[in-house]
Amino acid sequence: MPYDMPRSALRQGVVAALPVVTLALALALTACGRSESPEQKAAARLTKAEEAMETCKKRLGFEGTPTPTTVVLDDPATRGQVPTPETMNQLRMKVQCRLELDELLDARRGPGAK
Repeated sequence: MPYDMPRSALRQGVVAALPVVTLALALALTACGRSESPEQKAAARLTKAEEAMETCKKRLGFEGTPTPTTVVLDDPATRGQVPTPETMNQLRMKVQCRLELDELLDARRGPGAK
């Protein structure tokens, strides 16, 4: 138990631990000072979302198909038109890559936009 130790040995232990505690405190303060700006965070989020969408497109075999710009399945702009292979692939992406597409579209809108 520490109470059985002589004071000099206890003091030596505290003195020996002091540089370690000082170094840990310095590292913690340095890490806090290096926080990313909102613009950097938004750019990193967009890059990550684009990579996730590309991975999903590759998984489905749609590398050449443009990424949908909306998650709306029944788009009034294309209603009544003959479906093309590209529009069908985009429709399939809207369903099977929904999480990735949502994140990508949110990241493109920027921080604070909902």
